[in-house]
Amino acid sequence: MRSNYKRIGDYVTQIKLKNTDDSISSLKGININKHFMPSVANINGTDLSKYKVVKKNQLAFNPMHVGRDEVLPISMFEDDEPIIVSPAYVVFEVKDEEELLTTYLMMWCRRSEFDRNAWFMTDNSVRGGFSWADFCDMELPVPSIEKQREIVREYNVVNDRISLNEQLTQKIEDTAQAIYKQWFVDFEFPLSKEYAQSIGKPELEGKPYKSSGGEMEFCEQLNQEIPESWEHMTLAKCTHYLSRGLAPKYTEENGCLVLNQKCIRNSSINFELARRHDFTQKKTLDERYLELNDVVVNSTGRGTLGRVAVVKHLPEKTIVDTHVTILRPNNELIPNYFWFNICSREDEIENLAEGSTGQTELNKDYLEELSILKPSDFVQREFDRLVKPILRKLILIEKKTPKIFELKSILLQRLSKV
Repeated sequence: MRSNYKRIGDYVTQIKLKNTDDSISSLKGININKHFMPSVANINGTDLSKYKVVKKNQLAFNPMHVGRDEVLPISMFEDDEPIIVSPAYVVFEVKDEEELLTTYLMMWCRRSEFDRNAWFMTDNSVRGGFSWADFCDMELPVPSIEKQREIVREYNVVNDRISLNEQLTQKIEDTAQAIYKQWFVDFEFPLSKEYAQSIGKPELEGKPYKSSGGEMEFCEQLNQEIPESWEHMTLAKCTHYLSRGLAPKYTEENGCLVLNQKCIRNSSINFELARRHDFTQKKTLDERYLELNDVVVNSTGRGTLGRVAVVKHLPEKTIVDTHVTILRPNNELIPNYFWFNICSREDEIENLAEGSTGQTELNKDYLEELSILKPSDFVQREFDRLVKPILRKLILIEKKTPKIFELKSILLQRLSKV
């Protein structure tokens, strides 16, 4: 009921504690997903005594760019050790946890309706600023403290499930990456009976290739020794195309998700962050439909450029926007080997960018000339056979994740009805 709605400012107080003794050096910012993250700002020579301190269970928000991004970057700090944030940030805390739970307030601030209201309240500046007074004037439903605790408990159960899935995903990916490194970086792949016989050394069956005396030869293009009979090729040769080029035309009847830079992180794709095409926009899009085993690369911007992920499943028809490049492997390489190779080289790919700060973009010509190691077909097939069961587990987790996020969204929506 609307009668339950109260002014946020009645329950919070602003904190203006500064890092005056310079004792805290951990500088963080808040992203549009409402999480604290290490700051990308260069603080060499910066006077950190003017920066604001954030302690456990306090909240902070960045009042800048709300009008531009249509999101208020706000987050609750949960670690024991305090951090510092930009002097432009607003830091605050709940006055009395027996009246309003900090976690409950943060749940409210995660709702899309909250961001929409914040956007409506921004000023007319170019950046679309949002003030502390604006925040205080916003309202939220405040049920009994017992009801708040019940809501938070339900929300935490879902969050814990998401966190567990993320941990499982990370362990699975780490296992697969360790296998890739053993086989194609250290060249210590175990020799099968067939491979040992094919190189005329049946006595090496079951032993690691390089340390067991497997034949190596120097590859000038890769500037390293590689197993005998393995080859070098360029990225252009092992992909059907490397493009953000022409798109198939589509209408409202065959509309789809649009994958953007925010969706690609930690070698995976978060389809929950994909936007839907606004069919009211009458313009031609230069985007492509994704296929399974495509590798997507963030190709512009600062901080996200060079991030790589593979399309292991598609919840529905999806295209990419102009900031994402698609790499589609051809039959020169087995897909699982191809994407492990690309995903392990994010830093190298990022270095192929050119342009001014904030306007950097991957150079397509440089990217096409990226050197790729082509193992023997036999080793690729053996690697594929080994990692497929591991990747199936990863795909199962990723397919379940949208349902969990959907439940999380439902819990947030229910807040308006308490």
